[in-house]
Amino acid sequence: MPIITKICFTISHSLKDILQWVVCLISTNTRLRTSGPRGNSCVIEILTKPGAWRGPTPSDGPPGGRMSLSANEGRASVAAGDLAGRQTASRIGYGTTALMFAAADVVAIVGINLLVSFLFSEIIDEAFDLARGLGIGIAASVAFVLTTQARGLYKPWQVTRVSDEVSAAVVNWTFAVLFVGTMIFCLKVGNETSRLATGTFAAIGFVVIPSLRWIYALWLRRSIAAGAVTGRSAIIIGDEKELAKLTADDMIFGLGLSERRRFVFPADDAPRGQGSAPDTLKSALQFARQQKVEEIVLALPWNDRARLDEVRARLRALPIPVKLLPDASISPLLNAPRVEFGNSVAIEVQRAPLSRLELTQKRALDIAVSTLALTVLLPLFATIALLIKFDSKGPVIFRQRRNGFGGREFTIFKFRSMTVMEDGAQIAQAQKNDKRVTRIGRVLRATSLDELPQVVNVLLGHMSIVGPRPHAIAHDDAYSKLISGYAFRHHVKPGITGWAQVMGLRGETAKLELMERRIEMDLWYINNWSIWLDITIILKTFIEVMRKQAY
Repeated sequence: MPIITKICFTISHSLKDILQWVVCLISTNTRLRTSGPRGNSCVIEILTKPGAWRGPTPSDGPPGGRMSLSANEGRASVAAGDLAGRQTASRIGYGTTALMFAAADVVAIVGINLLVSFLFSEIIDEAFDLARGLGIGIAASVAFVLTTQARGLYKPWQVTRVSDEVSAAVVNWTFAVLFVGTMIFCLKVGNETSRLATGTFAAIGFVVIPSLRWIYALWLRRSIAAGAVTGRSAIIIGDEKELAKLTADDMIFGLGLSERRRFVFPADDAPRGQGSAPDTLKSALQFARQQKVEEIVLALPWNDRARLDEVRARLRALPIPVKLLPDASISPLLNAPRVEFGNSVAIEVQRAPLSRLELTQKRALDIAVSTLALTVLLPLFATIALLIKFDSKGPVIFRQRRNGFGGREFTIFKFRSMTVMEDGAQIAQAQKNDKRVTRIGRVLRATSLDELPQVVNVLLGHMSIVGPRPHAIAHDDAYSKLISGYAFRHHVKPGITGWAQVMGLRGETAKLELMERRIEMDLWYINNWSIWLDITIILKTFIEVMRKQAY
């Protein structure tokens, strides 16, 4: 056993040395240029470096009213302090962190397999096959890294969304394990590979790989705060109203930019003694030249075409990129999927129903998950049924009419958790400390176990595992009159769980604003559906169901 301890110590130090080498190598290279979105928002690059022009012509611009730049009077006002961050001996470019995270995943996965392979060879007293250990580790790491990269999960702003990253890591690692298993089968090397060792490698990966997501996020946030990771130097020019919603975190995490200073145009009704907009722009240009600013960000109303044209024309004197942030009226539209046709781009404000292939994928997932759940949870079903019978009078299963896909009615099944069986024109929502809820029903609702019989609805084709939660018909009729876009929820099958639920919008909706937020989440899910999104929501549900928000 002493030799095993020595080898483990050597491997751990080797992995540490490799990680340090990767960091040093990356930190000395040119920083990768990033201008990606944070969340689902985006920016428009209206100027680029010389020789790389691909934006609109000076005469182009967003539609809207005209207002002369010279009409804005006031003194140049400089807001937001110097946010360059503390200097360190060796700084890493913000965009370069994606390469670091990918390299760390490769090192971790290969290292885990080498360690497991070596330990098993020691246990069974067999010669350690380095080539085999490297082969399986490299195959798994390549499959995992490529899948993660294809889904954009190495982007720094995405790395900080730990909950999403952990769920996605589990899915991607599952794919990597299946890929390795398929490769072993196709190459007919199963007899040369220890099933127990490979299974142990996969099991450890399900713990280590998601755990690394927490480490990456923590390291990135702390490194940015300490100035060890920096973005491209940038200044912001814009109106006070548009700038008010933009934080330094938005700049670094969303755009990969380190904000140096803000230049605020005076308001139209500002006193004459406060200067003018041309003075503000002149000060910004002077600062950009003196401080060697690498990018400029504009936060201006898109309908102010005259000002935008004038600002863009003045900024052409600087050979650096200029980005225009979407204003309050445009941001919601830019969150929608974009479709390119020819040289034009359209925004899909309402997507078409799922295609046959997409419907097949979703239905296959529904059948697989619901069949597995019904088989595994059958003893739990029986136990809950007995508890309900002993706790209160009435049937075990609660039935109620709901509207499904296309507004078609179906009967939903739930474990009865109340003393009433309402299904009429008026139905009172459950509330905290609701006297209608039975003793066992309170536990069922708090843990969402009352929803389990809906797997039968899924098998019957009435529902899907993932989708907007179906409401009672009486509530549907009421909310459709109060909330715009409510009826669009019926463009897909209702689900046992949904995007709104895993985002914390479960349980009572005492205020209309809460229901509006839930509907907003449902509509986002419909417009952005993918099979990966369904899998992610299913995984996140196991975490969210334990939050006691239902009554």
